[in-house]
Amino acid sequence: MRYSGFQRFGMACLTAAALAGCGSSEARREAPGALPLETPPGLAGARLVYQRPDGLYLRVLGKGRPRRLASEGTWPRWAPDGRSIVFLRGNRIMRLDLESGAEVTVAEMKNPRTLAVHPDGRQVLVADGQTVKAVALADGQTTTVHSGVVFHELDVAAGGGFWVGTVKSLGWRVRRVDWPSGKSTDLARGCSASLSPDGRLATVNLDGHEQLALVDARTGREQKRLSSPEGLKLDNQKWSNHPDWIAGIVEGAAQDILVQRAGDGRVWRVTDEGDADRPDLRVE
Repeated sequence: MRYSGFQRFGMACLTAAALAGCGSSEARREAPGALPLETPPGLAGARLVYQRPDGLYLRVLGKGRPRRLASEGTWPRWAPDGRSIVFLRGNRIMRLDLESGAEVTVAEMKNPRTLAVHPDGRQVLVADGQTVKAVALADGQTTTVHSGVVFHELDVAAGGGFWVGTVKSLGWRVRRVDWPSGKSTDLARGCSASLSPDGRLATVNLDGHEQLALVDARTGREQKRLSSPEGLKLDNQKWSNHPDWIAGIVEGAAQDILVQRAGDGRVWRVTDEGDADRPDLRVE
């Protein structure tokens, strides 16, 4: 499990050849084994939101440079209609309208750690300390739906019948929780919990971060493995709204976002800032 932030960003800067160039696509050096910056076939015009130490960004693949959406925030996640994103800013759950740029505080919590937008577009799940809460986007009304466990990542299945998340219990594990019963099942050891658009498969980043397992979201039975490019380790993977595409980051000082095609495992690098994290890819 990796977490972005100013501390890691500072460490990356100290290891760069020139301090002034850290985080700058014009000046930074490529990591050994780095892939070229490319637009994958079929993804021209796809939209990618992600966080950096100086805020949240939107990059339209194949359409030039990224645009900063907000100067502060983490965990940007697409609303199902693609017109807004939901994210965390300190202890607040925020919503940002992409057309107007207007931000709204949806709710405040004690210690929000991660979130996931419900497929119905009307609520989000937020991991707040050792609880998971459902928050209505319209009025911020909050209901506790699970307690007793710290979730580090969340994703909600199509139809909303269950969610998966990453927990730390004798190592990292991807756990399924049925909703509303609260019954939980560990699917596999690993991290980077997310779900395919149809909710049938879950991602599990295996120890070593060189293999991503795609497992049955009901049984945990492994269906497929996707390999990282030789010499690279990937992390923080999240399945997009398209069954073919999964976004993640490459570990190391030059921390860029890569997308991986589920069908054949091929990988492309799609950012070049060097300090990106927690991507969410939307394919129109």
